[in-house]
This record gives sequence, C-alpha cells and structure tokens, in this order.
Amino acid sequence: MKILVIEDNHLKREKVVDFLKSEHGAEVFEAAAYNSGLTIASESHFDFIVLDMSMPTFDRTETDRGGRFRTLAGKEIATRLKKLNRLSPFAVLTGYTDFSDDTRNLSIDQIRDLLTVMGDYYKGTIFFDSANSKWKETLSEIIENL
Repeated sequence: MKILVIEDNHLKREKVVDFLKSEHGAEVFEAAAYNSGLTIASESHFDFIVLDMSMPTFDRTETDRGGRFRTLAGKEIATRLKKLNRLSPFAVLTGYTDFSDDTRNLSIDQIRDLLTVMGDYYKGTIFFDSANSKWKETLSEIIENL
C-alpha cells in the first residue's frame, strides 16, 4: 500500500510514518507543508493520504517559518486534488478540536461536515493524542476498510 502523510509536525509525522510502516507494511511518502504535499499528491497516485488540517504554505527551514500558516490546509489540499481528478481516499489526523483563521472559528465537527462534500474519498477525521493509542486503532480501521 502506497500512503502519503502530509504533516508539518516532525514528531507527529515520525510516529504516524513508523506506525504505518510497522503495522501495515506501507510504502510511505512524506510532506511537511501545503505546497510540497499538494505537489507530491498531484504527481503520483496514492492508495491513501493522511492529512493534517493546519500547516504552513512552504516547508520550514532553520531560517524560514514556512510562509503563511494555513488553518484549513488539509481541506484546501483535498479540494484542489479533487478538482485535478487526483484525489485519493484520505483521512484527516489532527491534534486540535478547534480551528481559527482571520474570519471564522470551526470545530472539528464542522470540519467533518465540510469534508463530506468529498464523498467516498473522505474516510474520517482522527484525533491525534500521543498519550494514547486510540488514533492508531482508528487509523487501522480506516485502512483495513479501504
């Protein structure tokens, strides 16, 4: 199984990638920002995509903070991929329950509602908490049901 993980937090991404490789034997590709994630996802086919919801526009470096922070980057990536006919089944994996940008505040339930327009491609939203393994169970259930 070929999986793309788009996640800007290095430690969270590492935990997810390690889990996908060890528990599911997946071939995992990684991106850490909106632009790099969108580029990789549009250039290759993936069986599944794990999307963080909020991330910077560009990859961060020691001297660059990654440009504008996109509160709904995961939704934006899914929307762009759908328009390009490149969307793969995906789930959102986030550690936040509320999302705020300059114009609105959205709960995780409202994010779920917004993503249902993606139809069968959208496989759910998973709450990531490094202190417990519930996220692993939920992610495994989604992958097993693909």
